Amino acid sequence: MTSVTPKISVVICAWNAAGCIEGILKSLQKQTLKDFEIVVANDGSTDTTADIARKYGARVMDMEHQGLSAARNVGINNSRAEVVAIIDADCYATPTWLEEIHKEIEKGEVVVTGETKIPKSTFLGDCISGLGYPGGGHLGFAKMWPVDSEGYTSHLAGGNCAFNKEAIQKLGAFNKKLTITADDVYLSMKILGNNLKIKFNPNMIMYHQPRKDLTSFIKWHYARGKGSYFFKQQIKDLGHNFGQFYTLRLWSTKNMIKKYWKSPNLPLMLFLLALSFVTQKIGYAAQKRESRSMLEEIDGTRGGNTHL
Repeated sequence: MTSVTPKISVVICAWNAAGCIEGILKSLQKQTLKDFEIVVANDGSTDTTADIARKYGARVMDMEHQGLSAARNVGINNSRAEVVAIIDADCYATPTWLEEIHKEIEKGEVVVTGETKIPKSTFLGDCISGLGYPGGGHLGFAKMWPVDSEGYTSHLAGGNCAFNKEAIQKLGAFNKKLTITADDVYLSMKILGNNLKIKFNPNMIMYHQPRKDLTSFIKWHYARGKGSYFFKQQIKDLGHNFGQFYTLRLWSTKNMIKKYWKSPNLPLMLFLLALSFVTQKIGYAAQKRESRSMLEEIDGTRGGNTHL
């Protein structure tokens, strides 16, 4: 499967992924491009994730549980190829996924991102996928994030991307402070801020498992809300503000309504959209309170020490 220095290193980040990681590993066995390696960043799994990965010939990097961003960086730093491709453990790649990446890199592209498709599931699952997450979902990448006439975009989909390793490492790779969400958005900003481009290839396709139940949907958006608190603090360093993301979401919501205007799914989708917004706001407020309490506790400890 690989030469001493493979053309591409595929990085899979996994945390207790024994129930799903075999799908992506099997799909990688069917790739039309054969010269690649698999690096699994095992983010403190307590199940058989590492054993399954090794069975399929992956190099496993065991680490303490630190979150997705740190795991991605461990995978990148331990890769042997000049080009790194990242895909999530609960996905599977189409047979030409790596070949499409290689084509773009051969053309001189530094950063590439692809299309994420989600299989049809239940009525609720399809409505969730229609909102455009992850990676565009049933709505499609180009309806969630603008793509210009030359195929360039402002967004890097963290679970379906590839890049020149050295170029991304010079930017600091993924921000380890963003442990919950938006590490790919932050990296996208750094890429564009350093005069690099992100090429969108609609044929670079991977499939993501659908979210089918309301409980996981709410938990996911609550976590996204908590993560957005840290993200808001981090983007200040890049000279950005949060307002631009509201504009983007209004644009993608218009695209969603236009696509599903005559669909029986639309009423539930609009409800889910409103629910996601409220849930993220609650998560943001909860994290803000937690962070303030932590700072007050630290300040109290310091104040107490000064009187010793």
